Amino acid sequence: MEAAQQTRSEKKQKLLLQLAELMIEQQVEEGVFLGTPHYSIIELAAVNLGRELSREAQRRGAREVAANFEQKANCPTCNSSCDVRIETRQVTSISGPIELPETIADCPKCRRSFFPSACRHGIG
Repeated sequence: MEAAQQTRSEKKQKLLLQLAELMIEQQVEEGVFLGTPHYSIIELAAVNLGRELSREAQRRGAREVAANFEQKANCPTCNSSCDVRIETRQVTSISGPIELPETIADCPKCRRSFFPSACRHGIG
């Protein structure tokens, strides 16, 4: 297990360095370094790259949650078994707007909707 974590850590570091290089290559093409840029220009590009990575990681995590959903869930109010479906909705994260898949169930008995993945994790 530790070897797998070490391998992932090294791979992640390598990919982060590649992303940083791509960011700098883009800035070179844009002529950012023809003079001496204010450091905030470099910093802002890095922050934007980080936000882009964050949104992709969030989308991937949400897809994983949706991929492991149960076809049925019990209503948290009346405990009836309800069908679960996946819908996509736009949310605004700290890193910006993203489309996320979300599990939703509707209880015909209570006439309420609920989010099984939230209930499973103690949120709902």
